[in-house]
Amino acid sequence: MITFCIAFILIVGLRPVSYHFGDTINYAHQYYGYQRGTILYDPDSSEWLFNGMMSRASYVMSVQYFFLIIEFFYIVPMFWACMRLVSKNGSIAMLFCLGAFSFFSYGVNGIRNGMACSLILLALSFFVSETKNEKIIAGLLCFCAYNVHHSTALPILCMVIAYFYRNTRMVMYFWLFSILLSLVAGGAIESFFSRLGFDDRLSGYINSHQYDDSFSSTGFRWDFLLYSVMPIWLGWYVIFKRNIQNRSYQILLNMYILCNAFWVMLIRASFSNRFAYLSWFMYPLVLAYPLLTLPIWKDQGKKTGMILVGHTLFTYVMWLIRG
Repeated sequence: MITFCIAFILIVGLRPVSYHFGDTINYAHQYYGYQRGTILYDPDSSEWLFNGMMSRASYVMSVQYFFLIIEFFYIVPMFWACMRLVSKNGSIAMLFCLGAFSFFSYGVNGIRNGMACSLILLALSFFVSETKNEKIIAGLLCFCAYNVHHSTALPILCMVIAYFYRNTRMVMYFWLFSILLSLVAGGAIESFFSRLGFDDRLSGYINSHQYDDSFSSTGFRWDFLLYSVMPIWLGWYVIFKRNIQNRSYQILLNMYILCNAFWVMLIRASFSNRFAYLSWFMYPLVLAYPLLTLPIWKDQGKKTGMILVGHTLFTYVMWLIRG
């Protein structure tokens, strides 16, 4: 697995600058601006950490090597989090991450969001620890993630809520309520969130219809909702049907559900996939953690393998559909 991760970092990190890789070309143009001096680094700017990395790197390396560094910070924290959370089966947990629907996209397209969310995964692995020093490390990682991409304020907030509020049943009820709320008053909720200033791109993503035709469908995404519910259904089965209690799993599951509920309320927005990723980046670990650490079934190895294959196959089919 380590060899594969190194190969992925090298191959994807050194990819050509092309519109085939989404926002890669936009980040490259910004990087060229720093190199030519047409863009100047502002230490007081929003998300100063990422902009500072880009500015300093532009003096000493090409844009491909900068993307290589970003890919390193995308893959390594993710793999480290897997090893910390699922120590005996960390490599298998990483396979769940590699097979996730959003994994490749946020390695080459939404690279800043992908990097920030990987830092959140690593922060979570420290946050669930009982020791004070590890919680301090978690706080520092969250600070870095937030200043790479402000949208991580949502998973950070949900992480803290999930740590102190462990009632998974009520959190699931809240998720169900968010569906009803979205169906009944989705437009009003979108207008409310667009005025919060939660992220400097939030209003544009919610209100813009410029790229509606780039999605397979717009409106209430029942297909994405069905995809999102799978870890929640598994959590219900583990906690309430099998009556298995695990503190770290409850924090991880509740955090995922709370973040996903936010996306459900904004599900009609043109760029709702951007909000979905604020929960989907946890999806593979929420799925893998109970399968690899908790005694759910007698033939658990076989069922875990089947779920991993189905999880990866879904990603493959979606990529075929999207062309």
